[in-house]
Amino acid sequence: MTEPAIPGLTRHYVTVGRRQLHYRRAGSGPPLIALHRLPRSSEDLEPFILSAADRFTVIAPDLAGYGQSFALDEPPDSLDPLCDDLGAFLDALGLGTVALYGEQAGAALALSFAHHAPTRVSSLAAWDLDLPGALDLPPSAKAPLPSFEPQWDGSHLAWLWAMLREQSAFHPWHTPALNTRVDSGMPSPRELQRRMNQFLSAGKHGRGYETGYNAARTFNAVEVLNTVSCPALVVARQRYNGADPWRGIASTASDIRRSTAGEQTKGETQALSFLTEQRVETDTPPPPQVKPIAGVLWRDYVSVDGGQLHFQCNTDADTVPLLVQHDAASSVGTVEPITQSFVGKRAVFAFDMPGSGQSDRIIPTEGVEVDAYANVLSEGLDNIGLDQIDFYGMWGGGFVGLELALNNPEQVRRLIMSNVFQHTDEEQVELIANYTPDVSPVWHGGHLLQCWHQMRDQGIYYPWFKRERQGVIWREPFLATDMVHERVCSLLKAGNMYRTAYHAHFTYPTYEKLSRTPVPTLLATAEWDPNNSHTRAASEAAPKCEFQILDEDFYKWGESFLPFLERK
Repeated sequence: MTEPAIPGLTRHYVTVGRRQLHYRRAGSGPPLIALHRLPRSSEDLEPFILSAADRFTVIAPDLAGYGQSFALDEPPDSLDPLCDDLGAFLDALGLGTVALYGEQAGAALALSFAHHAPTRVSSLAAWDLDLPGALDLPPSAKAPLPSFEPQWDGSHLAWLWAMLREQSAFHPWHTPALNTRVDSGMPSPRELQRRMNQFLSAGKHGRGYETGYNAARTFNAVEVLNTVSCPALVVARQRYNGADPWRGIASTASDIRRSTAGEQTKGETQALSFLTEQRVETDTPPPPQVKPIAGVLWRDYVSVDGGQLHFQCNTDADTVPLLVQHDAASSVGTVEPITQSFVGKRAVFAFDMPGSGQSDRIIPTEGVEVDAYANVLSEGLDNIGLDQIDFYGMWGGGFVGLELALNNPEQVRRLIMSNVFQHTDEEQVELIANYTPDVSPVWHGGHLLQCWHQMRDQGIYYPWFKRERQGVIWREPFLATDMVHERVCSLLKAGNMYRTAYHAHFTYPTYEKLSRTPVPTLLATAEWDPNNSHTRAASEAAPKCEFQILDEDFYKWGESFLPFLERK
């Protein structure tokens, strides 16, 4: 589900204290801040951002704890902490007075911010604001939202898919009734998957999605609508029941224009027209550079030909930077325990490869070889200004480092590859045919359980699709639910681009390439790894490479590489 870069739209981070807030930006002219609904992210606002970019510099942050923005230190019990965070975000960007646009919970936040900081808002438009008179709901509709907790059997994904479908039929989604029916059709499976990926970026892979929801539910629309002092358009959505959404709202501030719309496109069009009428010509400064945060992995993007690469890093230590590279169907989150282990000991970077994690889909969707990944990564390193690195790659991620060293030997000082492999022609055919089944979304959500069991079975069979006695992995099973859930989230984000990466890895001529490595190289494997024999064979095929047995505990691998990296 990763997408190509959108021309003119870029993504950024800004540091606020010891946290980072992520945002999308496009256009030119005076600043317009766009606030998304929950539990989604600024990705959901891309159509609006592009439609407004010819009139405004549109800046759409991920609200705290959603998308790629760090959560607040404490879950908010009202919108006040989110208003404070929005103010700090504007300060960090060097913005004074701005126009605001918000949808649903984002609309509530826009109005709340205008109430708390009236001198910072020139105008605002709120679309699909929930008003108290719109629906007669039973008390159960105000009950706390259910938490989201991954289950060992993957059933939490079935619940999530059903919830997203229900959101498209009822509002609120947890109160199905005729008078809560939404007058719209069911989104396509692809659109539902896009919303699901946004949900899974909230909190810790979906856990904590409800915190912003609960804060927004404390919003008192009646009180705020009488205090807003800037020109404002408030669009309340007309739902199926025909009730006036403004019922019970006797008065509003004189500068508020009321409106009602049933379809989102009409509501957005009204909002943009109103904001254009109220536009105040001011300059918008360029995006500031990210300020590093000591002691933690902070994040940033680097522009390359065709889009942006996303990365984590920490530069507290003054050393040759170490790049930690994930495998196919993964992201920087998969290798984060290893990346984190180097904080304070080595300058360390970890990139989402093209088509994975938060990086744009810069490369083709099929017919790609490993050098395509290495070339994009090399360009990213050049653009950051990293002239020389050490490289560690896990499974197929190591091939990217080897290819980088072969093509740019001056750029790689030392290379570590763990759990490498090379398959025979017959094995390649079998793996390409079976290891990476289609994970395209289907309307009923059945692809989710396929992804779950596919990832989970990788811990107990090799290859995972040969669930037979001879395929059993004889070790204490590593089936931690959090680990499987994280890997499934990465797979769902990559979508079928994971096939592109795996196929490039399966056909890589590992032994021949290793025999030509131009840099000191360490090959490492754990005794339990199904590719153990491959790694040993690789060390024999490349006698100049060193060989190391890894600890059974994956979390200790990073520490074990330090002697090789620091050897003079």
